[in-house]
Amino acid sequence: MNKGKLHLVPNILSEDGHYCLPAYLTPLLSGLKYFVVEEIKSARRLLKKLNASINIDQLEFWMLNEHQSEIPPEVMHRLKDGDEIAYISEAGCPGIADPGQNLAAYAHQIGAEVIPHTGPNSILLALMASGFNGQQFCFHGYLPNKQPLLGQKIQYLETESRQRNQSQIFIETPYRNQQLFQELLKTGHGETKLCIATDLTGKQEKITTRKIREWKNHLPEMHKVPTVFILYAGIY
Repeated sequence: MNKGKLHLVPNILSEDGHYCLPAYLTPLLSGLKYFVVEEIKSARRLLKKLNASINIDQLEFWMLNEHQSEIPPEVMHRLKDGDEIAYISEAGCPGIADPGQNLAAYAHQIGAEVIPHTGPNSILLALMASGFNGQQFCFHGYLPNKQPLLGQKIQYLETESRQRNQSQIFIETPYRNQQLFQELLKTGHGETKLCIATDLTGKQEKITTRKIREWKNHLPEMHKVPTVFILYAGIY
């Protein structure tokens, strides 16, 4: 029996970001019938953008996200039977701060082939442009959004960065960006550096690194804009 194949397919970070996807994805995805997706609407939009002639109604979609975290039984059966399936993230790379890791783990468990495909990743793009330590870094996902936990977490990350010479990367729900930024200004040491990367790969992309004391005179516009924050108190 043929081994099943699981393709891990990145999605764009912004509406203007299709140029970041490799050209070979178009014929690959056009030849597949089965798709596990984090969000059906964004996956269908991506497929149509890559190939306007694709017949979406002939494709099969299953959801896998934070609300539907169980791998659909039919997906399990198809991988076991040797079918080829693509998992498409809602934005960025599958398995990186993304539920695709569960499907990849299952595919390995049954001996299916797992094939990652290149594409945009906001975490790495922000780190690349930050000027911070790219050999020692840690991604924390979302920080607590309530006090005093948020302030305590920022202090912890700053200490970790200083002691380990480590870049500390985190994100926030876009409508809470300003709240997080204000807490960083309030809690962080003035000499600690902060990189703010907004709308990565989009028309309004902006990546800026300043000391926290300098940010107090340069308030960024990032309300409801996808943003990556990187804190760095080390020496590099």
